Amino acid sequence: MTRPTHTTIALLVGAAILIIWVATGYLVYSWLPDWPTRGQFGDVFGTVNALFSGLAFTGLIYTVFLQREELSLQRTELELTRQELRRSAHAQEQSEIALRAQARAASMSAKMSTASALLEHYRGELEQMLRAAIPVGDPRRAVIRDYEAKERALLEILDAMYNQVSAKGEQDE
Repeated sequence: MTRPTHTTIALLVGAAILIIWVATGYLVYSWLPDWPTRGQFGDVFGTVNALFSGLAFTGLIYTVFLQREELSLQRTELELTRQELRRSAHAQEQSEIALRAQARAASMSAKMSTASALLEHYRGELEQMLRAAIPVGDPRRAVIRDYEAKERALLEILDAMYNQVSAKGEQDE
């Protein structure tokens, strides 16, 4: 069974008041014989009218206090929401910093792996060529010198990367 909404209840109460108001008017008109008697009967309810006016005014004041309290609660909730958003933004900034550091580390690792793989390749080629007896005028001697120069350059690159990573690690501590 569903519960009636506040709007439905308000409409039902309003309809009941309207029916009572019309029925009262009809009964007074039909039961009381003349207008002066009806007027005197109506004057009896003047105090009831003042009572209901006072009750309505009291209800209005109560509603103002309820709205004031609700606004206070909304302000508090809004401030809590702002604080949570600040914490969330700070956490996102920290996450972004960590992700950037992770991306730099992954990039550095990929560069080091590539340089290391190239260094191993050139060392393997050099070992193979150095095992063979190569005469002085052979063009393979130029290839050997080229591989040796590349090996030195890769070692320098790896040393620079190592120093950069070491320096970065000391800064983070």
